[in-house]
Amino acid sequence: MNRNTLRWILTGLMILALVFTLSWPYVSEAELVVEDISGVLPLDYLQGGKPPKAEGWTFEGKQPVSYEDSTIKVTFEREEISHQLISGKHSGKKVKDEAWVVRVKIADVTQLRTAIAQEKYTSGGQADAAAMANSKNAVVAMNGDFCKYEKDVGYLVRQGELIRDATGNGRGRIFDMLIIDSAGDFHVVYSATTEKINQYIADYLAPFGLSILDTFNIGPVLVLNGEVQDVSQSEAAHQGTYEWKTPIQRICIVQTGPLEYAIVETGGKGQQTSGFTMQEFAEYVAEKCPGALMAYNLDGGGSASLIAWKSAKSGKGEMICRNPGHRNISDILYFASAEE
Repeated sequence: MNRNTLRWILTGLMILALVFTLSWPYVSEAELVVEDISGVLPLDYLQGGKPPKAEGWTFEGKQPVSYEDSTIKVTFEREEISHQLISGKHSGKKVKDEAWVVRVKIADVTQLRTAIAQEKYTSGGQADAAAMANSKNAVVAMNGDFCKYEKDVGYLVRQGELIRDATGNGRGRIFDMLIIDSAGDFHVVYSATTEKINQYIADYLAPFGLSILDTFNIGPVLVLNGEVQDVSQSEAAHQGTYEWKTPIQRICIVQTGPLEYAIVETGGKGQQTSGFTMQEFAEYVAEKCPGALMAYNLDGGGSASLIAWKSAKSGKGEMICRNPGHRNISDILYFASAEE
């Protein structure tokens, strides 16, 4: 074999090795994502989870303490917070508010689910949060954003289905948008336009075989990589929305690790007579979920809803927090069992 022939053979082998090295991790990761997203529950916002088992619950009186089966573990922590209002028409008043921290660990990303009032995103109308949660066999549920109150804004994906892209709405309404990807991890696109969203997908999701599972259009981000965020720099503050400077009831969804989450809710009695400002809430969430990967604010005030069983006898979920101005809502985010 002459030297030129040998050189060509070696060069060809090196090129093949390089192609194999570059392509194999991506193919492998993409295959794993496909396997994960097929999941243990169907990706369909019309369908729910498996009914939670009565024997999986523990209670202290009528207060839920925990739920656990082979696919999900949930713990509930309640406390009363004494604090002084720092803004609003009752600034300086000393108040006592209820707070909940619910910690969730799931076995599969498809156990993180969403549901919509009246089973349609294309029409108006709201529904009782507990009724929605019960219809989907939720172990624990919370309210989402206001996707049916404002049908002409936001980039909305639920359970992998693109519902609408209205970031170019005539009202100029954009959001610091939460993306939950097909592995269950949280991302944020600040001041999200269609162009920014598409670029984010191209840069940070598609190369890893990931896609969007759900989006929420409200915000802001409260905690990022364990650090409290400056709410005054958020899109919510720029637009003067969500009463971010005044004390009201607050609720957020938190990612604390791979397929590990928390719901944090702080109470309020309405009319700005109690509750936290957005910045106070961010600080409270960081304290309760140290090292949180991301905490994202969802719809507060009268929309804030946290639902779980309140007794083994009832066999259904009920509101475990309720302020006087509570109202029907557009949608819920919930965690479900996958145990047969």
